[in-house]
Amino acid sequence: MRLFVALDIPEDAAAYLTDVQQQLRQEIHADRWQSLQNLHLTLHFLGDVEERLIPAICEDLDIVSAITKPFRLRLAELDAFPNASRPRVLWLGLRGNTQALKQVHLLLGRRFELHAGLDHDRKAYKPHITLARGPKTTAEGLPLDRLNEQVLAEDPPHWQVNQVHLYQSELKPEGAVHTILHTSTFDKDYSIDQMEP
Repeated sequence: MRLFVALDIPEDAAAYLTDVQQQLRQEIHADRWQSLQNLHLTLHFLGDVEERLIPAICEDLDIVSAITKPFRLRLAELDAFPNASRPRVLWLGLRGNTQALKQVHLLLGRRFELHAGLDHDRKAYKPHITLARGPKTTAEGLPLDRLNEQVLAEDPPHWQVNQVHLYQSELKPEGAVHTILHTSTFDKDYSIDQMEP
């Protein structure tokens, strides 16, 4: 099963991102514009996972969530990987309590390391939402300052993050279909659940 761990992005933030992407399409060309359907913020892409590992992964999410307080995020500025001069990916960053977000990523990674045969993202986590791949530039590179001023709102959407999800991703001819297999709620005492018959 092809799995990943992610946070939801609320509808108002998703609508804002769609609007930003549409404005960018009028300003620059790209090899591929990222589909913003089924939008989420990926924490760990696990790839193909044996079904027997799913209960352990769900428990990992519960353990990390039990010690995580809900936190707030907000959409931030446009940026590019590896840089604006030679961009391969155009993305929108996040502000707010990004330290809490990075901590959830780190703690989940430590839990996932306990399971032989489970792959996960080991790179330093850079929270972002991909908007385009292969953006075309002039010799000066992407004009990020101008684009940020031109297409972004002064007060972009912000929201409280209360849960983390384990998703299954099925690749189909019409595109990827994402299904939530498990949800863990932050700051919830999961030991009570274990005691129930």
